[in-house]
Amino acid sequence: MIAYGSRYGSTEEISHEIAKVLESEGLTTRIVDLKKTKKKDWPSVESFDGIIVGSGIKMMRWMREPRDFLKKHAAELKTRKKVVGIFVSAGSASRPQDQPKARSDYIEKVLAGLSIKADLSDAFGGIVDLSPASRAGFFDKRILKMIAKEMAKDTDFTIEEGVKNDLRDWEQIRTFAKQFAELVNG
Repeated sequence: MIAYGSRYGSTEEISHEIAKVLESEGLTTRIVDLKKTKKKDWPSVESFDGIIVGSGIKMMRWMREPRDFLKKHAAELKTRKKVVGIFVSAGSASRPQDQPKARSDYIEKVLAGLSIKADLSDAFGGIVDLSPASRAGFFDKRILKMIAKEMAKDTDFTIEEGVKNDLRDWEQIRTFAKQFAELVNG
């Protein structure tokens, strides 16, 4: 199962790409959008050999739904009978040299707080969507523009106005999925 929370779609797209890779590796997958699914309808983790939980990072924090999902299932995930994978999608993880800090800030701290150990975890870059079709509201677009300017100033990225800037490394994401499949297939 891949359970995720996404604000603007980056984590959702990553979850679907991971599912494609897992299925090509012979695993049946179920994808659960935790924001669109009512808490009472969240599936139990019992019937799955592997669970991946993904979260977008919003204001330097996990989305509420994936964090709540981990809290709800912490006891089952601690038993170590399941393969547990965790990922985040964050603009601050867009450069390889920044990913260790993003993993520490956004994964290790959250898991330590819940006493859950992941078998595999990673921090992937995000999207800075400055296109007219962006799902971001007016206020969020202004914040994204400010963040984009800072990112462009501090990095080697070129952030373009009026377009969807994809800062994810799709090969990194596919490698994560293949490694997860290997762990589940034992």
